Amino acid sequence: MLVGVSLDDLGLTDQVIERTADVTLSVNVEGETATHVGTSCDRSPPRVERMLSDAHPTSPLRTGRRRGPRVAAAAAAVLLAVTACSSGTPSAPTSPTDSASTRAAVTLPDTPVGDTARWVLRVLAASEAPPVAELERRFAPSFLEQIPVSDLAAVLVQVQEQGSYTPVAVAPPDATTALEMTLATEGGEFVAVQIGLDADGLVETLFFGPGVDPDRPVPSSWPEVEERLGEIDARSSLLVARVGDDGRCTPVDGAPRGRDPDAVLPLASTIKLYVLGAVVEAVEAGDLAWDDTLTLTDDVRSLPSGTLQDEPTGTTVTVREAAAQMIAISDNTATDLLVAAVGREAVEAVQATMGHHDPALNTPLLTTRDLFRVGWGDPALRTAWADGDAAERRVLLDGLPGGVLDVDPAAVVTPAWQDDADWFATAGDLCAAHAWLQEAATTPAGEPVRDVLSANPGFDVDTAAWPYVAFKGGSAPGVMTGTWLAEDAAGDTVVVVVQLAADDPAAVAQPVTMVDVAAGALAVVAGS
Repeated sequence: MLVGVSLDDLGLTDQVIERTADVTLSVNVEGETATHVGTSCDRSPPRVERMLSDAHPTSPLRTGRRRGPRVAAAAAAVLLAVTACSSGTPSAPTSPTDSASTRAAVTLPDTPVGDTARWVLRVLAASEAPPVAELERRFAPSFLEQIPVSDLAAVLVQVQEQGSYTPVAVAPPDATTALEMTLATEGGEFVAVQIGLDADGLVETLFFGPGVDPDRPVPSSWPEVEERLGEIDARSSLLVARVGDDGRCTPVDGAPRGRDPDAVLPLASTIKLYVLGAVVEAVEAGDLAWDDTLTLTDDVRSLPSGTLQDEPTGTTVTVREAAAQMIAISDNTATDLLVAAVGREAVEAVQATMGHHDPALNTPLLTTRDLFRVGWGDPALRTAWADGDAAERRVLLDGLPGGVLDVDPAAVVTPAWQDDADWFATAGDLCAAHAWLQEAATTPAGEPVRDVLSANPGFDVDTAAWPYVAFKGGSAPGVMTGTWLAEDAAGDTVVVVVQLAADDPAAVAQPVTMVDVAAGALAVVAGS
């Protein structure tokens, strides 16, 4: 039995369970997200703890509410779900000797969120619901406003009834305010538990979801990579390519390509590679400097992922800081600050420079604020965007209001990419973009680029095989994308691009599956 509320702070692509075997209850919780939906019994293990912030993987575009006394944008939609995973899932034990029930317990961090995790385990080991007063004392008011104490207590009892749990993994190991732990059940299954605390140390996030064996092996051959990719019931494109000295991407022989190789698919936050490219071009032209300051206003304040949206109006960041946040934690507000600094048209133009085969696909360019409005705001905007030509779409964007973004995050659960409310490219386009950025990094104007792109590698990469890894990913309802550029000790470069898109958000894989495909691809190349 699995119960879930998505977490915004672990560096994972946000995941929310919607379709379940038993009961589903929709709720709103401050600071949480509902931009990706899934029903698989796979859940991100600790090795993907650095996935985009969608975190994560991830993030990619996510919705949320600014905390504190500042004006709240909105409460984000999350789902509280009750379901069951059969022992026939990939995470099920294959024999009594490797059963989850035999795993040794890991030590939880001696921190506020670690203490809360220990309390959760005590609750699960009990035979009755915790007292109402205790739940009211431990959970944030914003949480309890959306999930009544009586409902929360009932859910915890349902989880208790599944038997005993042993914590077998925790990520990050030194977590202070947010963590994910993997629990092993008596029946040999795994459960992912995510916990997040607010500034007062109260629980604002609690997720019990399907987990995977933290020791699940990475694919070690192309057939295994293809099999793992084939588990995903979605349109998929996989590119594993070597980058030559001329910057060209050449597919690796024998590597699988997915169901839709070379297809134009939605990108979600991976579009931010092109924003970074436009910043480099502006610095090269002398129109911008990495140490220039950008000022936060409500006209550029977007919804999470990220943290900058939580800062007060008038907060300043440098261009370098904004770029770092845009890539490492997929900060949407930082992205829109940079787009405002260089100009929408500059990002449109740099796509061709960076090797995009058809920049018209993303012209005019949506900012992240624009995407929230067009995709999940007034339905008339989405219809007009879908039906409009480039000129009509530009007029539409020019007419969008500034100020506080008034999009209901509860609406950000259904795919919008089918109506062109996203950004689009092929896997080859994304490989070319990564190669261009690495070349740009050798110039004075692009000096910060390598560090910016490698701050978050997306998962725990084998640094002996790949000392340098650049990463950008993205997720939105029905969309998941991951891109990695890895260099070996000899300086040879490989790019791995995984693109997934589905009409049904539940069909898009959990981030662990996408990460397994990428990790397996790098492992196979390293061993060849």
